Amino acid sequence: MRKLSVALFIFLIGNLAIAQSLTSNSPYSSFGLGEFGGLDHTVFSGIGNTNITLQDSTVVNFYNPSSYNTLAKGQPLFSLGVSSRISDYSENGVSERGSITGIQHFAIAFPFARNYGLAFGLKPYSRRGYEFSTRTAVDEDSIYHNYSGSGGINEGFIGFSANLLNTRNTRLSIGGNLGYLFGTVINTRKSGLINSNINNNDYAGGVANKSLRVGSFHYEVGLSYEQMIREKHRIGVYATLDPKQKINGSYTDALFYTGNINTETGYDTLSFNDSLSGNVTNIPTYTFGLSYRLSLKARKGQTNELNTELSFHLSYSLSDWQSYEDRFDPNFTNTFLNTTKYTFGVQYIPETNFIVNKVSTKFYHRMRYRVGAYYFTLPYETSGEQVTDFGTTFGFGFPIAVQKTLSSINVGFAIGSRGVSNSQALQENYYGFNLGISIAPGADRWFRKRKLN
Repeated sequence: MRKLSVALFIFLIGNLAIAQSLTSNSPYSSFGLGEFGGLDHTVFSGIGNTNITLQDSTVVNFYNPSSYNTLAKGQPLFSLGVSSRISDYSENGVSERGSITGIQHFAIAFPFARNYGLAFGLKPYSRRGYEFSTRTAVDEDSIYHNYSGSGGINEGFIGFSANLLNTRNTRLSIGGNLGYLFGTVINTRKSGLINSNINNNDYAGGVANKSLRVGSFHYEVGLSYEQMIREKHRIGVYATLDPKQKINGSYTDALFYTGNINTETGYDTLSFNDSLSGNVTNIPTYTFGLSYRLSLKARKGQTNELNTELSFHLSYSLSDWQSYEDRFDPNFTNTFLNTTKYTFGVQYIPETNFIVNKVSTKFYHRMRYRVGAYYFTLPYETSGEQVTDFGTTFGFGFPIAVQKTLSSINVGFAIGSRGVSNSQALQENYYGFNLGISIAPGADRWFRKRKLN
């Protein structure tokens, strides 16, 4: 019965994740393949989105595939994350609010044969969602222009990791993810003539629809090195690489005429071409991280001690946006700017051995406390200045200490802003909330082979 329940859970969540319509509420998603990021992993969003340095037996870290074998032996881990963001936009005194909620990931990971780990799952790759309009005066009439975008690209992946060196004081591991990108992103442009009746929204005109359907493999690799420098002091060095790759797909370019551009019925096709095939390139990204973990004993009362851990996490990432190419558009000119990202986070765990010391500790001793900040640049320029993004984060982890399980519930929060120094240019203030659930077997270990005495 338990195996059937687990299989049903995986099937339902997997289909829900595949079926979700990924959208964004950001004007920046109109470029390239859409917007990356924004739907943050719950655990890492608490430590400033430093996502390659935290390697923990209670977390499936698919951002650094060299981490899968760090899970506890015999403890497969099911991970599900849901992310939401509310954004307030303002430009030249005009403001607008948008929001997005979606499944951030669904993944399963488990170690095997002592030095190896395996994971597979589904996660968003990019998303598109925007809408804005303008009016242009022509003699006594005006032309109404509406620009919108929708859709998203998902990635189903399988990952593998292996220890090259694994001793009491040293661990060196490598890993990789092989994924398959699929989905569609759409840009739509509508233009219609506004007659003298300004209250009439039935604009006759044209509709241009350009869509890119992606179906392509994608890979990334990671490395982790951890060294105990003194008793209770441990440092880590990490790196991940998402190299330049071709993303294959098909392109549809259609043009219609209609008596009402705001109604999808009654379109007359002027041109339609869905036989265009080719590729775009991903954004090559190089990420480096450092961690420092300090284990210490904290006094609790007169006789008991807590096994406390304080860890610091830092990362730097460089994305080569100037390498982006669009071979579907012969007139494409790359105007993107390279980007950098700096993140910093701290995690505090009052009692790391909470399963053994469950009876002698309070619930707040077993929780995980996280705080962090990040700063990065975006590949766009506004008012002659590159757009920046700055945010602060915090989060909590709540262990489910039932039957000696490593299951947990995590929440993460982010407050940030994107824009430039010119207050009249496009500015975004956002608030993010992320929820994650990790499910692990109890003391009976789901996949342990039974023996008869």
